[in-house]
Amino acid sequence: MARSRCSRSVRTITAMSLISISGTALAGPEPTPIPIDLSKVQTFGVTSLGEVTSSLPDLGNTNRGTECQLANTYASESFAGGTYLVQAGFVEGEIMAARYTLPASVFPIRIDLIEALIGTAGTTIQTTTQWSVLVWDGPPSTGTLVASYSSDDVILPHIVIPPGPAQAVDVAFSIDPGDPEQIFITNSSGTNSFTIGFRIDQHQSQSGTGCITPPPQNQNAFPLTDNTGVASQTGNWIYAFDCGVFGCPAGWSTFQSFPALCTPSGDWMLQATWTSFTCEAQTGACCDGSAECFDLTEAECLNIGGAWQGAGTQCATTNCPIPEGACCLTNGNCLFLTEDNCDLIGGTWQGANVQCNGSLCPIGAACLPDGTCIEGVTALEASAMGGTFLGVGSTCMNANCPQPTGACCITSTANCLILSEENCDLIPGAVWLGMGTICDGDGDTIPDGTCNPPSPCLADTNGDGMLSPADFSAWVAAFNAQAPACDQNTDGSCTPADFSAWVANYNAGC
Repeated sequence: MARSRCSRSVRTITAMSLISISGTALAGPEPTPIPIDLSKVQTFGVTSLGEVTSSLPDLGNTNRGTECQLANTYASESFAGGTYLVQAGFVEGEIMAARYTLPASVFPIRIDLIEALIGTAGTTIQTTTQWSVLVWDGPPSTGTLVASYSSDDVILPHIVIPPGPAQAVDVAFSIDPGDPEQIFITNSSGTNSFTIGFRIDQHQSQSGTGCITPPPQNQNAFPLTDNTGVASQTGNWIYAFDCGVFGCPAGWSTFQSFPALCTPSGDWMLQATWTSFTCEAQTGACCDGSAECFDLTEAECLNIGGAWQGAGTQCATTNCPIPEGACCLTNGNCLFLTEDNCDLIGGTWQGANVQCNGSLCPIGAACLPDGTCIEGVTALEASAMGGTFLGVGSTCMNANCPQPTGACCITSTANCLILSEENCDLIPGAVWLGMGTICDGDGDTIPDGTCNPPSPCLADTNGDGMLSPADFSAWVAAFNAQAPACDQNTDGSCTPADFSAWVANYNAGC
């Protein structure tokens, strides 16, 4: 049963309507191929549920294993860039299609991705193209239309190409994994084949049917073919519009049955990616690089960086080789050994398949900027860590690595000295501010004031280092004696106003 999607019935095409036209001796416009050379093709990824991306979909996601997934195309060019022919003259309602014949044993299959290239040969205006993708079980002329999806700019956006030099878009239409309406080909036609098609529903600019005045080349986008000739005369199909007796045969034709004057000179840039439901992914022995073996599929083996031994092989009868690699000795020499053998002679193994070379193994110890020592590194590795290489064969046992210095605050005198943390700790009350910190020209740290002693506690008038009622008695005595401790508001005199200031200082604490 054919179905039409987005917005679930934007434009429905039925197998019956196509077949009724294909048997007539009608006519369509002739193609005008224009060569273009593109270093890059923009990807226009869109799913059946309307998700739009600028990249190809991940077809290896949930419920879409890649082991039994294949792609068919007749095109010799990449869909990401190359040399193409813009098939100008293609009018609204015409369809480029490709039929693929498969072994009967692979059916049923699911169509996962349909790619079609559409582009311009240089335009003076922005082009907006309304489009449809269609899928048949069997050939398009006599098979069953099982799915059609049409752009409506609500769920499926139209194709928009800005003005300028030649450009192309890879319309990568995929069936969303969460879409309950997947596309299945059951081979009900009995032809062991399926067909994908791409239709131009509406150009940016076309006068009437496009037969008398073809769609302007500088105002429209058209389907593309490759530029290396036709690889399959019977696999490439075209549905031509009826332009009367002066044009090309209308309806469905293969390139073989189409007149040479009307046939495109390359294969349609169409590709179908599909999954077989009768395929069973085969497992084989997988050597993971550490002499371990696992029975995995080829894809699973590649995912862990292993070496797959082939379909049907088993770990029970497979001897995975023990990997060898560069073994650096303390004297700077290098041997190609297994890890175990390298350990036996006190070497440092550099990893599986790592080759010995002139700069790999002159290893030794190095002092790092934080004052620590590290062994088994090359001079280049030490330099990359900001350290100092101590020589080939050296160890940390007798290394005397200089300790890092930094600003040391002596708050009792407001001084700042550049010292190691160990030496700073020897000064009572000093605080080390960390590796690389500095003092300014005044002997203080940056920012200024970091090393200043704390402000005196004015309310502690008896100077015992804590606040208590005894400090009030001490203040009264200082007031009566007009002593300096009486001046709580620091105005240089001893007056009754200092009593209120003492109370405030006392409540503020020290």
